[in-house]
Amino acid sequence: MSHCHRLGAVLAKSRGLQPAGKLVRLGPRAFSSDVYQYSYNTPVFRKTTRKDLEEKWDNLGFSIRPMNGHVRFTWTDGEWDKGVFVPAPYQLMHINAGALHYGVSVFEGMKAFACKDGKIKLLNPELNAMRMQRGADALLMPHVPKDLFVSAVKEAVRRNKEFVPPYGNNASMYIRPLLFASGQMLGLAPLASEYTFFVTVMPAGGYFGKGSEVGVKALVSLDHDRAAPQGLGNVKAAGNYAADIAPVHGAQKEGYNTTLYLDAKHGKYIEEFSVCNFVGITKDGRYVTPKSDTILASTTNKMLQQLARDRGMIVEERPIEFDKEIADFKEIGMCGTAAVVVKVTSITSAGKEYKFDEFDTIASLRSDLVGIQCGEVEDKHGWMVDICDVVDDSTHEIFHNLAMDSYTPGMLTAEAKGTVQRLGSEGLHGLERALLEHVVKTAEAGNPETVLAAMDAFWNKTFQQQGADRWNVRGQTIEDKVREKVKAKEKTGEPVRCLELGTYCGYSALRIARNLPENGKLLSVEKDELFAAIATKIIEFAGLDHKVKIWIGTAHSELMHITDKLERQPADFVLCDHSKERFVPDLKLLEECGAVDRQTVVIGDVEVYAGDERLPKVIEKEISEYFSDRAFALATMV
Repeated sequence: MSHCHRLGAVLAKSRGLQPAGKLVRLGPRAFSSDVYQYSYNTPVFRKTTRKDLEEKWDNLGFSIRPMNGHVRFTWTDGEWDKGVFVPAPYQLMHINAGALHYGVSVFEGMKAFACKDGKIKLLNPELNAMRMQRGADALLMPHVPKDLFVSAVKEAVRRNKEFVPPYGNNASMYIRPLLFASGQMLGLAPLASEYTFFVTVMPAGGYFGKGSEVGVKALVSLDHDRAAPQGLGNVKAAGNYAADIAPVHGAQKEGYNTTLYLDAKHGKYIEEFSVCNFVGITKDGRYVTPKSDTILASTTNKMLQQLARDRGMIVEERPIEFDKEIADFKEIGMCGTAAVVVKVTSITSAGKEYKFDEFDTIASLRSDLVGIQCGEVEDKHGWMVDICDVVDDSTHEIFHNLAMDSYTPGMLTAEAKGTVQRLGSEGLHGLERALLEHVVKTAEAGNPETVLAAMDAFWNKTFQQQGADRWNVRGQTIEDKVREKVKAKEKTGEPVRCLELGTYCGYSALRIARNLPENGKLLSVEKDELFAAIATKIIEFAGLDHKVKIWIGTAHSELMHITDKLERQPADFVLCDHSKERFVPDLKLLEECGAVDRQTVVIGDVEVYAGDERLPKVIEKEISEYFSDRAFALATMV
């Protein structure tokens, strides 16, 4: 079969591909004809690196970032398994899962801190473990044993320790344990036969951002109730927060920051702010917080109460009638794990505004708690629990090689267990046809600039802008090096000869070829048939096929073609866009055949990203030694 016919066959075959994120039916294996198994691909995503956060530690906000992974345990047949560490932020479960249909789900909020003594520590995890057990009882889910809960949280932090904000920053690692019915339920009986407990983490600043410093304005919600009497208001059930979505967004539209709820039975006793407990300091110096069977007991509130008692303050947990008592407070705060303690400057009810200018006492209590969290104040009550040493940025630490000293013996990675498979370039299969169609639809034929713009737009949308800046820097590095070679050869009249080892749909090939003079040439080899086929079509559409030749194969299999097309001359420029393990062997082979010499500029991506398999030392050494006396540039690829 000729090269052109082969490309046509590959493209025809690609028409049947499903976009990434869709399901693929697996082969028959040992299954009978009426038994099925499908494999799902996650959406493409980019993991966060510590380098990404270097300039953001003190301004992280409260948002989700993909980490190294999360810890997951599954309950079946009356017991919890040994757990897995899952690198992808996705959960596969039955479409009739109890959590999806009936809200059978409870969660916790916790924090870990990089402390003054160089240790990463966890704040009072047993309180959260016991609160989750109360939630499990309320929703008839199995308990997560206290020891398992604490060990799982420690392990999740340890395996993501590079994302714990360094000591001295106004930030911490926020931890979200979640227990839910992942097994199927149709009706409320029978109960699910499978439950999942997992722990996710993320670096975070304050929940209300700068609001914690300048104060927030609250609106009393008179048209909505947070929780029903004798309901689930006193546990951290997911549905309790769903009930607050419409009211809090409505309050924000009116110019307020949050909502304050009164009790559902009488409509007059203070319950909670949107996601926080109510705490107040009366004009005579008492610490007062509401008491009710429908209020979630905040672990932060419990600790603040203890710190207040340590000072000799009177602490009262009791019903607070809003209309009669709100004017008796000189300070009001809203407290919770994510928010810590936030100043409330005003509360408005039925058009009447109550203002609170003071915050000294609550701020002082908060300062004591934060001091304990960071190791600056003595931990008299033993709240802080050691996890591991903080990350030392002065050394090249391997974050992902964490098999030693595990808090969860017997835990495997999801890859090792076989439930998750990390995909390489094949994980992008299914996007190529869509990319080609997008280019043809939106770009101008014969115009490389519009083709590149169309490809950039497609990938930015696919990756949701993640890593776009780094991608552009990489492309610019490639073009700068090519232009340098072009300029150096202008006076000689000799063609600029470029070589690309590995291509994905022709993107880098376009950036190289558009900078070549008419007599310049780019040779590209790609072992993936589909990638090579799409790259060929895109290069043709851009009108650069007279400068670019793409082969299906490897440097080894296409060596004769490469040396012939280079006219037995060394390449001026080589882009290594394939496996790092093949960098040196392929370049040595090309050097032996005269296709590469010491003047050849080589660009490659040798960065190891968080969660990646680290290159064996022998390969790291091989790359370092080979390029010690050669022109080599790093062009980081997302």
